[in-house]
Amino acid sequence: MYKQHGQFHFSPSDLTRYMESPFASWMDRFSIEYPDQVPEKDPADALMSSLAQKGYAHEDALETTFAEQGLAVVKIEGKSADEKQASTLEAMHQGVDVIVQARLELVPFGGYADFLVKVQHAEGAEPSLLGNWHYEVWDTKLANKLKPTFVIQLCCYAQMLESIQGRLPEFITVALGSGDHERLRTKDYFYYYQTLKSSFVTDQKNFDSSKRPDPADSKNWGDWSNFAEALLVERDHLFQVATITKSQIKKLAQAGINTMQELADSTVEHVAGFNPAVLENLKAQAAIQKRSAGDDIPKFEIITPAPDEKIGLALLPPQSPLDVFFDIEGYPLDEGGLEYLWGNTYFDVPLPGQDRGNRQFIDFWAHNPEQEKQCFQDFIHWVYQRWQQDSTMHIYHYANYEIAACRKLMGRYGVCEYEVDQLLRNEVFVDLYKIVKGGVLLGEPRYSIKNVEHLYRGKRETEVGNGGDSVVVYEQWRELNQRGEQGDTWETSKILNDIRDYNIDDCDSTQELVDWLRQQQAEHSIGYLGKTEVTEPDVKEEVTERTQLRDRLLERVLSELESDPRKAALTENLAWVLEFHRREAKPIFWRLFERLGLSHIELMDDLDCLACCERTEREPFKPTPRARNMAYEYRFDPSQEFKGAQKQFYLLGVETDDGNTAKVTFVREESDLENGLVVLQSKEEPPAVISLVPDEYVNPNPIPQAIDQSVSEYESGQLIPGQSAIIDFLSRSKPRINGHNEGPIAPSHDPGERLQQIIHAISNLESSYLTIQGPPGAGKSYTGKHVIAELMKSGARVGIASNSHKAINNLLLSTAKYCKEEGIAATFCCTKDNEPELGDYEVAILKNNELVNHIQPSSVVGTTAWGFAREDMADQLDYLFVDEAGQVAVANLIAMSRSATNLILMGDQMQLGQPSQGTHPADSGLSVLDYLLHETPTIPDDMGVFLGTTYRMHSKVNRFISEHIYEDKLESHPDNDQRIIEVPADYEGPLNLDAGVVFVPVEHEGNTQASDEEVAEIKSLANALIGRTFHTGKSDLETRAIDWNDILFVAPYNHQVSKLRAALGEQAKVGSVDKFQGQEAPIVFLSMCASDASESPRGLDFLFDKHRINVAISRAQTLAVVVGNPNIGKTPVNRVDQLKLVNLFNAIRCAGDNS
Repeated sequence: MYKQHGQFHFSPSDLTRYMESPFASWMDRFSIEYPDQVPEKDPADALMSSLAQKGYAHEDALETTFAEQGLAVVKIEGKSADEKQASTLEAMHQGVDVIVQARLELVPFGGYADFLVKVQHAEGAEPSLLGNWHYEVWDTKLANKLKPTFVIQLCCYAQMLESIQGRLPEFITVALGSGDHERLRTKDYFYYYQTLKSSFVTDQKNFDSSKRPDPADSKNWGDWSNFAEALLVERDHLFQVATITKSQIKKLAQAGINTMQELADSTVEHVAGFNPAVLENLKAQAAIQKRSAGDDIPKFEIITPAPDEKIGLALLPPQSPLDVFFDIEGYPLDEGGLEYLWGNTYFDVPLPGQDRGNRQFIDFWAHNPEQEKQCFQDFIHWVYQRWQQDSTMHIYHYANYEIAACRKLMGRYGVCEYEVDQLLRNEVFVDLYKIVKGGVLLGEPRYSIKNVEHLYRGKRETEVGNGGDSVVVYEQWRELNQRGEQGDTWETSKILNDIRDYNIDDCDSTQELVDWLRQQQAEHSIGYLGKTEVTEPDVKEEVTERTQLRDRLLERVLSELESDPRKAALTENLAWVLEFHRREAKPIFWRLFERLGLSHIELMDDLDCLACCERTEREPFKPTPRARNMAYEYRFDPSQEFKGAQKQFYLLGVETDDGNTAKVTFVREESDLENGLVVLQSKEEPPAVISLVPDEYVNPNPIPQAIDQSVSEYESGQLIPGQSAIIDFLSRSKPRINGHNEGPIAPSHDPGERLQQIIHAISNLESSYLTIQGPPGAGKSYTGKHVIAELMKSGARVGIASNSHKAINNLLLSTAKYCKEEGIAATFCCTKDNEPELGDYEVAILKNNELVNHIQPSSVVGTTAWGFAREDMADQLDYLFVDEAGQVAVANLIAMSRSATNLILMGDQMQLGQPSQGTHPADSGLSVLDYLLHETPTIPDDMGVFLGTTYRMHSKVNRFISEHIYEDKLESHPDNDQRIIEVPADYEGPLNLDAGVVFVPVEHEGNTQASDEEVAEIKSLANALIGRTFHTGKSDLETRAIDWNDILFVAPYNHQVSKLRAALGEQAKVGSVDKFQGQEAPIVFLSMCASDASESPRGLDFLFDKHRINVAISRAQTLAVVVGNPNIGKTPVNRVDQLKLVNLFNAIRCAGDNS
């Protein structure tokens, strides 16, 4: 930014600066306005300046490439910005192919776009203001991967282009240093950009030198970090208290506690929204930090655990000469991340007279996925061998990153699974952060190892200062290495050598921390209570038939890669899918192990657990007359997010007589979760205070055995392309339909004709599959029941499967009703009695082992994969309909496919997806529709059927859903627009529209999973809608008054669901997105809850999830009202895919403006 003639001028980079740090952006403006009052900036980075120069060479190379393609290239030159802008406009109007260094302006922004590339319009297309062409903007970057800042800059240039040519370019392109050209759809990011720009311009317009932003509200401070740190100290800001959150700061402020000193001195015992123990911990933390102020060595207190309490220093093992001190350097900006340096400090064999040998270092490096796999294997084999030599050896690391990386890579590459499992099972990995956090109260603002080491070592002298620096420096190495200016190894690259020095320092510090902790352990007489005996797995992973089959197929992949890559991919996925369920179970057991090692307070932040429950006065009772075990009622803080999704729970820290963790059964019928009451059934009486940890394991048998059988048949040549439905699907082949060769399968836009085309295609399938993608309200269930009814006429044997009995029985019951109405003879059975009407339509309720006896011509059976994967169900069906296929794992489809000749896959990958737990190699862990379509929002018309007309959503609601979810391919049936809600003539407020999507802003701070402010606004808005006249659309004149049955209230978190239900009463339909999938209503409210998306439970990826937002808004027939804090639209993001997610929220805000 700069000031000229009293006016400020901004560049796109000023926007990206603001996106990353409003504080740094404000300081930039202040430094121009008041240069004499500006504090000193952080030292400049010479390497970044060097990279900027190299960027020009990259730009020149692309310019040469365009010229070599025979394109007319003009480079803009001139003495002034005005002259360059005039030359740019002249070149654009002349239709030059490529314009280099184009000067673009849209006050108050201006800048130089690297390239404008001409796009010629097709014949008959609408012209731009320039003529029968327009321009797209290209930018060159040395980086090998896209960054959000690149995209924001390009959106800014795209808007400048729009002001000249009268149309926003459909695409923007980044030419990366790797040589890749990333072409992005502008509108996938443009709404985020518009929100950011609007906020930036407003802040600049209202700039006030006396109102400096709070540094605590910015994620980073740019090159003003030293000044920001000083400000926080000067203000005695609560942000400095270790582990405190913004939500907690807000609650303390409401209680009149605004500084660290006030918190340290506070005698307040209860603060609204705080667990008392958490409050006391924060007070103690603030107090010791205040006492440590100015000290080189901070104050500390050792927390002595209670007898037999496995916490803090009681988890620190005795020394072994083979101990390893481990630290990873990772690069998170690649998709999935890259763990590029695995450093380890260890001691060699001691000489005579030495307690231990000399400190040594070994490192393993990787710069791409292939090297990462090898690096991971080398590290695991090295430490595993040491453990085999001495079972008392441990691997010490600080925080969870290293463990998470090992688990991730084990799943991603399918290697070292047994070794990693053994190391985890035997607690060989020791997380020192967990020990420090539970065992030491430290007078530092953070519990990072850089802070903790102030207790036992001096200041670091390495070139790289911290983990964040290492990411930046490694990225710089990648860019320079791409250009041949840095070597591939630490011996040939100064940058890699500097990173290595930093990593050595981290590993050495880890080792020194262990020594210091052992000293404290001894001084305070704290014994080790961790694992001392080696545990072997219940079922040792020996070379079984399954692993032999996997390895044979993986060997086959190597020979197929050159001759037939598609077949190689198929073989590889079948090899890996053999162990899908074992890999899915691993994270469940890991998570259980970790949870059982936490404290009651730490469990409070876990959404699936329930911490600090206290027994009520209610006497123990039998929940049913025939119950063997008594039930006990407990009270808990209802502000905890608790789903109660499991039936069985472990009791934290409670053991049975045989040494196992005690379990209880959740009695949902007797519990009142909204009011903080939970009832548990137990064999033995539980303690007065308990915490619940869910038992999430579900036995997958017989599904894995069915997968084994299918894959064995593939290996032996019994399942081959062109003869098998499952192989057609796994090969992503076009469906084989008798009489149909090429082209769309069901091309008609007439609903009746298209239904007949679908019936014809399915009736003529030749041992193949067909996918029917059903967007919201597009008649998927209607289509399904008509197709199955038609198949009944021909005597077909049909199965209906899904992940849930609710989905299965919904389609089965609607088919049974239709067949009865139409007089079509058919029999029906299912395995879950969850609908009263099942008996009315003679649907038999059977067990899975009884199904095979019910199958006959013109019959329909409904069950889950556990039923269809049974051996006795093999080859029993003509058709298997898999509903909600976007939530069904490919592995389970393979298991079920043995039951049927043809597969019909019904669902929508753009709605709720598969709840996967594990990390899986290749595509073996995907859902059915994600496997088939990956990122494609709509199925191609020659691969399946896209039901492209919604019969639910008014066109103003559908406009948003179609544009942002379904590539503009979803149409609204004309009759939908007859459903409107009249706006009273005297109404003034946000709900002044008869249909559409509207955003209602409610600003708030410190909320994570519930907002009282949004609840109050929603209650007011709902009351304003009750009684309005609703035109039902059933006839031209039919109207009725809106009542509570016409409104769905949706929230992402159960805590907000509870608050809404309490405020709105029992008459309101309130629930999560998952609860309402498949339902509809004239009006839908969606509450976003969070004040800061990055602090919300499960993070911004969950809060802004496209599938969940799609489901929520598309429940609305007429009006969707989204209520939220508008500031979450400016949420800082780390990845481009996150930018796309937050963009969708901003698109909702714009849709409200346009409805």
